[in-house]
Amino acid sequence: MPKPWIELKEARGKKVKRMTVEFDPDYNCVAVEFTDGTAMSVDVIPAVSIRPQFQQVGTGDTKILRNYRAKVNVAGKF
Repeated sequence: MPKPWIELKEARGKKVKRMTVEFDPDYNCVAVEFTDGTAMSVDVIPAVSIRPQFQQVGTGDTKILRNYRAKVNVAGKF
């Protein structure tokens, strides 16, 4: 199973000079400037994730008949 995080190894042990969160209608990111003159940014990309299910409903508990693979919509594209 893949890890639920991404390790940014290049930033390990560096001292942070400045960290900003940038919000713009066309671009969002977290930018980090280090004291050694390097920088790193992480783009924030809005997305919607859907995971359909086919179910049997009625009296009592709902029974899941099929789980579909999750789909991610990034900027209006599936």
